[in-house]
Amino acid sequence: MSTIDVRLWSLACATWVGSLLAFELPPIVLLAVALGVGLLRRPWAVAIIALVLSAQVASWVIEDLAPVASQDFSGLVTLSTDPEPIGSALRADADSPLGRVQLRARGRAADDLRLLLAGDRVVLSGAVSPRSDDSDWLLQRKVVGLLTVNRVDGHTPAGGVNGLANSLRQTLERGAESLGPERLSLFTGLVVGDDRWQSPQTADDFRGSGLGHLLAVSGQNVAFVLLILAPLARWLPPGVRVVVMLGVLGFFALVTRFEPSVLRASVMAGLAVVSVTVGRPGSGLRLLGMAVVGLLWWDPLLGRSVGFQLSLLASLGILLVSPLVVDRLAGPRWFRELAAATVGAQVAVAPLLLWVFDDVPVAALPANVLAGPASGPVMAWGLTGGLLAGLLGGRAAVLLHTPTGWLLGWIAGVAGWASSVVWGSYGWRHVVAAALVLGVTAVFRVRVVRLWAGVLGVFVLLAPLFVGGSASGVVVGDGVSVWRSGEVTVVELGDGAGAERSLALLRSLRLDVVDLLVIDGASAQTVESVVGRYGPGRVADVSDPAELRNQYRLGDLWVRFATSSRGVQVLVDRIPE
Repeated sequence: MSTIDVRLWSLACATWVGSLLAFELPPIVLLAVALGVGLLRRPWAVAIIALVLSAQVASWVIEDLAPVASQDFSGLVTLSTDPEPIGSALRADADSPLGRVQLRARGRAADDLRLLLAGDRVVLSGAVSPRSDDSDWLLQRKVVGLLTVNRVDGHTPAGGVNGLANSLRQTLERGAESLGPERLSLFTGLVVGDDRWQSPQTADDFRGSGLGHLLAVSGQNVAFVLLILAPLARWLPPGVRVVVMLGVLGFFALVTRFEPSVLRASVMAGLAVVSVTVGRPGSGLRLLGMAVVGLLWWDPLLGRSVGFQLSLLASLGILLVSPLVVDRLAGPRWFRELAAATVGAQVAVAPLLLWVFDDVPVAALPANVLAGPASGPVMAWGLTGGLLAGLLGGRAAVLLHTPTGWLLGWIAGVAGWASSVVWGSYGWRHVVAAALVLGVTAVFRVRVVRLWAGVLGVFVLLAPLFVGGSASGVVVGDGVSVWRSGEVTVVELGDGAGAERSLALLRSLRLDVVDLLVIDGASAQTVESVVGRYGPGRVADVSDPAELRNQYRLGDLWVRFATSSRGVQVLVDRIPE
């Protein structure tokens, strides 16, 4: 890294830390800090000033987003996100006279909102409650309250550039209808980041295989947009070319709903276009640093987004780690570059994934290497042939999307295989052990010590493959209870069990099958998802009075049911040998 890059990234890190701290200083103290540090004329002085100012701006933004008071609401709102299903309900963010609110709807109201898109204007009524003070996720979205929708009285489609963006999305979806609902949701996820209508099983497959990032628009999508546009832009005058390419990047960001990852990629691509046009191209690392600084000053809350953090770390991994890996791999150049980019990105995001999700699946690396070559063509073809398919429709659309179906089938197959294999996952203990191994190999130059350190490193990498399933006992979480003894598994799905959370919990236990599934108030979608994934040998629905008289003996577990003032209780005892 050059001196300029070091100073730029010092500024970027200071700006990011300040946006997270979000403290406010009295004006006289702020002025004193700026003057005192500035007089020192040192590079780190700029970073300190950036940290303090960024924290100040972030605190002002948070202060402006104070939760609203509870009240009734009736009036016009403008959707700022596309409505998405959450279990049996629907949610969407919307701009209202009160500020940004998150709509929550069920029943008829949810049906009325289901097919609307961001930018549509809706007349509705309901009850507003304040945002919880500890909801950082809602704060990142600039939501000041929750609006429970009772009735939708009408809507007006988005106009202008928002209407054009929605029309493009609808054209893409219309052309890909022949793929079927499941592959259509994969197609829209890969091309424009719209994965709202995926089944819980598919969503869990991609999450469990480490492929979930494919369904969030990223730098790869932006790169394909520029690649498609380049032949046309080449014939334009330089000034016009910059305006056109920046306009297309901005429009694509609008189509993809300004997701944090696409914001980062679009700003970075825009800086690259401008720098090349003025004859001063910058390195990827420098452009990324400039994009981070600019975005965090534009929106200090963006630094709190996990999506933005993952996108940033993945980019750093590709820029810094991948070049160290590519020449150490065997095989053709295209394979080595793809594998090196995957390794670089995975290594860089692993600490954050561990911090947020507690583990990283072992299958993530091979799954990304296998699915990567197919995901790129789907993205590129979706923005060209997919758009043509939507315009032509009929048999032409079916023919144009035949290769799309094959590629999506491969990606879905890789995700299903990788999430189902019992390979385990990496946790903090593996990271600590790997760090110790790297430390030993860096400090000691004795060949024998380095050899044994290398052997230990291989053992650390392979250890999760040989760890058995979870220990026998009871596991409870998110409305799901699991009893295990030897090879026998009993699962109870309670009223609070959601489909995706239930599948994630059962996957973390590395189950193959469920011997008895007890249904105690879970939704039909949750039951269908678990049954489809684990094919239980027996199903007991305790809402049926006749079922309460049944008893089950499975291995050394004895399962029976009892009723009390709290409802039905599932009693699981171990039969003594």
